[in-house]
Amino acid sequence: MPMLKERRTGRQKQNESNQQPDHKTVSFVCVSCRENENIPLSVVRDFDDMDAGDLKVPLWFVCDACGGEMYPEYYKGIHGFEYRIEDRPGARAQKKRKR
Repeated sequence: MPMLKERRTGRQKQNESNQQPDHKTVSFVCVSCRENENIPLSVVRDFDDMDAGDLKVPLWFVCDACGGEMYPEYYKGIHGFEYRIEDRPGARAQKKRKR
C-alpha cells in the first residue's frame, strides 16, 4: 500500500514561506578586540523589533571575548535603516585619533 504524504493546509504553507532561511546571519564585529561573530538574522530582527531606542543608532551586542561593543558590519533594519560598522557612533573620532 503506498504511503500518503502529510497534507498541509494553505495557512501552514503560507507561514513556512514567510520565514527567513536559518542559514542567513549578520556579521557583528567588536570595536575593541575585532572579534567577529555571526548572529542569525532571525535573532537580530527579533532584537531590532524589541528595541525602542533611537532608530539612527545601530543594534549592538556585548562581545563574549572582551566585553566590548559589537556592531554589525552591514545590516538593513526592519524599519528600513541601513547600518554599517563605519557609521557607528564614535567611528569618525577613532579614525582621526589613528592618524
